[in-house]
Amino acid sequence: MDTSSGSGERILPDVAAFLAAEIAGAGGREVCFVAKVDDDGRITQARTVARGTPDMVLALPGVADSGEMLLHNHPGGPLEPSVTDLSIAATLHDSGIGFGIIDNEAGHLYVVTEVPRAKVLVETLGEDGPIGKVLGHYEDRPSQRDMSAYVTDAYNDGGVQVLEAGTGVGKSFAYLVPALAWARLNGERTVVSTNTINLQEQLVGKDLPLLRTALSDGEYTPSFAMLKGWRNYLCLARLEQAGGGQQTLLEEGRHDELMVLMEWAGRTGDGSLSDLPVAPSPDVWEEVSAESDLCPRLKCRHFDKCFLFRARRRAAEADIVVVNHHLLASDLAVRQAQDNWQDAAVLPPYRRLILDEAHHLEDVAAGHLGVHVTSRGVVRLLSRLERNGRGLVPTLAQELVLQDDLLGRASLDLVRERLQPALIRARQASEGLFQRLFDRIEQESGNTLRLTDEFATEPVWDEGLTADLDGAITSFRHIRDHVETVADRLLEAEPSERRQQLIQELRGVIRRLESITDGLNRTLRPASGGPATVRWLAQAGKRGTHVRMSAVPLDLAPLLRDLIFDRLETVALTSATLAASGDFGFLESRLGLDQPPSPVTVREIFPSPFDYREQCLFGVPDDMPDPREDQAAHDQAVCRVVVDLAHASGGGIFVLFTSHAALRRVALAVRNQLGTRWPLLVQGEAPRETLLKRFRDTGNGILFGTDSFWEGVDVPGNALRALVLTKLPFKVPSEPVTAARLERLAEQDIDGFMHYLLPHAALKLKQGFGRLIRSRRDVGVVLLLDPRVNRKRYGPLMLESLPSADRATGSWSDILSRCEDFFARHGLGEAWPGAAEHDTG
Repeated sequence: MDTSSGSGERILPDVAAFLAAEIAGAGGREVCFVAKVDDDGRITQARTVARGTPDMVLALPGVADSGEMLLHNHPGGPLEPSVTDLSIAATLHDSGIGFGIIDNEAGHLYVVTEVPRAKVLVETLGEDGPIGKVLGHYEDRPSQRDMSAYVTDAYNDGGVQVLEAGTGVGKSFAYLVPALAWARLNGERTVVSTNTINLQEQLVGKDLPLLRTALSDGEYTPSFAMLKGWRNYLCLARLEQAGGGQQTLLEEGRHDELMVLMEWAGRTGDGSLSDLPVAPSPDVWEEVSAESDLCPRLKCRHFDKCFLFRARRRAAEADIVVVNHHLLASDLAVRQAQDNWQDAAVLPPYRRLILDEAHHLEDVAAGHLGVHVTSRGVVRLLSRLERNGRGLVPTLAQELVLQDDLLGRASLDLVRERLQPALIRARQASEGLFQRLFDRIEQESGNTLRLTDEFATEPVWDEGLTADLDGAITSFRHIRDHVETVADRLLEAEPSERRQQLIQELRGVIRRLESITDGLNRTLRPASGGPATVRWLAQAGKRGTHVRMSAVPLDLAPLLRDLIFDRLETVALTSATLAASGDFGFLESRLGLDQPPSPVTVREIFPSPFDYREQCLFGVPDDMPDPREDQAAHDQAVCRVVVDLAHASGGGIFVLFTSHAALRRVALAVRNQLGTRWPLLVQGEAPRETLLKRFRDTGNGILFGTDSFWEGVDVPGNALRALVLTKLPFKVPSEPVTAARLERLAEQDIDGFMHYLLPHAALKLKQGFGRLIRSRRDVGVVLLLDPRVNRKRYGPLMLESLPSADRATGSWSDILSRCEDFFARHGLGEAWPGAAEHDTG
């Protein structure tokens, strides 16, 4: 039951005027109306159905249809419902009709019962359902049907659900089918947000097309769209600008790339970066990608053909909109800044959200709701203005030379005498600033320096950091002032479309310089007060030659609760790893779902259908060295295990590490022992997808990977038949955000290890374990080489979250024998006929 609200919130002005006029025409007596209600609950139309007492009117059959709302006024009295009103409202609700009370001026509305949504009943996942008929070989999964039933309840009844779905459950169908059924009955979209590109491509390239075929009939065809961030799309206006100014905008070596892009633009389907056969250099894509702050929207003559807005139009009409967590976080940040919760922002408006791979939400949100500045980004931005005689400023100077009038010559003098010198000073000041920060980071044992309040009193400020920072910010401000002066002059002369685009580009760079200034201040000289933040400096880039500065909110839980879970009607969080030791408390505490009153209505774990005891051997050697006590000895032991396992399995091994340094050391040692007998694929020596493709294709490779290979990697079949987890994946306690969170827990007298580090590591371990068994036909061995799981009291807590595989403990030589027997029983190993061929299973 809702309380009274102003009619402007729920009744459109012209409808309110009609209601008031009808009541006045009846002499202020009671009048009964039937109203139409939109997806946001606003009354958009109304018709008069009777005058007199509502009791008599409401008894008439067929006075309103399901999905409508019946209104009547209380002449001169309060809007509180009477006993009769409540009885009538309950009867109407059972028929799908809402009920409300207004005053005589239609200035206030009391909603007794909202218009009920049409309820979803999903029966499409059974053996005789339409999906089974399309697949041809339907595999019944009880866990999938159970999960789908719960998601259906979330659509019908609202609320937040936390649903862990083990590998093989088929969770995407379990949530997509109810979402499409809801769209069909209620005309309301669902946003599905994932963390990895692999899952997005699976949803849009495989699952949703199959469901469209299965669920289409003469009345309804499911629709879906994938939406990406602005910079993923080619901007036709900027491409045209770059092509016209290539002699002054880009260095000569980039012209061929630009020509390739111009040819591709005429034949690409979606105009996104992923559609390019070969990715362009960052410098070129920076000049032609879509940018929010450069876009004139409807004023652009390419608007109708614009790839980004074409994708947005598809998304606005789609039943399912697939995005990633980064884009979702961007949408939330914009809505928060604009206080916009009803209309389109980065995404079209939505009230139903599926968060797949939900365990990543907090970290992704932290990145978008904080600030980050990199030395590489500043260099690249200044290079866009000018680099080796090319860039926006030389292009501007060329335009002014061609203008050849008094105003043009004055502007050209300003560019040459003030803007270009300001650029030189900005480059010098920022180089000095970042070099000084880099040197300060070098004084630390790691490649990261956390900035606490004590940083403001360090000697580095008096040694030159103050002057460097002030000089960079001042030079950025001078660039802004000079660019704005020239831009104002050019606009006075009614510039051409090309010149307007150039002005937009310049002003876009200026806005980013202002954002960088804000980021420099918030990380190095933050204002007092406000929410607690974590600030740090880190070496960045492959060789650690750049500086990254970051400031992110310490506690995102209240923010996520407000931005997502308290605003949306339905939210389902799902992943194969949400519960630690069968409990969702860790996840819920990180996302604000544990604060009363909890919006969570369902917490369920849907087990994997795989027979892990038959399909998987899990070995935990008890004679491994402790990596914290003797890292060199642990490296040697890992090398020995990998070499022995290669001979036993014939290759097909993932070796997963928690640090790049350990990976490089062990990979080198294994390479020295095995030579070229097995393909050794090492992270950092080739792109991730290239390594995975080679691993799948060879069928007997040994791949060494770190964090990005612990999840989101799918290699079904015998190409992957052994998985080595070298170390328990604990977060590094000294990492800035982790350290700050542990300090906050300590202040609350909470054990940070047990309540933060341990559950996080347990979830990560479960993710790594999940790389091996991906189908009912997969078999293989998992080895965990960290002795702490055998010796520490928390070891059982780490292991109880893992699938119930056949477990082997003892010395490595004993476990190796078990591995050899396992591979022999399943026809694998060096004698396996397919060891040199890829078997997709």
